[in-house]
Amino acid sequence: MAAREFKAEVVRYPKLWFAIMAVVFELVLGYWFAWSVMDEDTVLREFWMVFSPALGVVLGLFLIPPLFTNHLAGEKALRLRMGLLLNTSIPYEWIKEVKETSVHRGGVRVGIGVRYFPIRGLMFVTSGFSSVATVKLAEPHEIGRFLKRDVEEIVLSVSNLPKFMQIIGARLGAEEGG
Repeated sequence: MAAREFKAEVVRYPKLWFAIMAVVFELVLGYWFAWSVMDEDTVLREFWMVFSPALGVVLGLFLIPPLFTNHLAGEKALRLRMGLLLNTSIPYEWIKEVKETSVHRGGVRVGIGVRYFPIRGLMFVTSGFSSVATVKLAEPHEIGRFLKRDVEEIVLSVSNLPKFMQIIGARLGAEEGG
């Protein structure tokens, strides 16, 4: 039996919190910079004149690129992308199970972005706390961008959970049957 071919499909994730954080942080840092430039009596004036733009660039590198990336359900792998924070492929053959889940408590502790919890081998790739799925891997695999970690389970937020479940379910079904 011939293996089914699937076209790559974009899997969007919510970006509202990245946009809000980018605007708020950049406005605060812009205010600090303007305040230090205009007020000559400011304590540590030179520090604020250097620190504000430097921190603005660093925060911008982590908050703005996720606004322009999406995950991708390809033909052979699920590609997880979140700006500069994550860019990795999970072959469908590694995936044991995908199910809908929720993040009730700990949303503040997890936050948005990419977060790894080594004790459970759990990686969060979240940008919101509704429309969340868990991808369980058959065995631990090294995943990450800057620091690769052994991951057994990935919790990710997506914009359209039913569509995501349908796309991944079809690809996992094709792996098992083909």
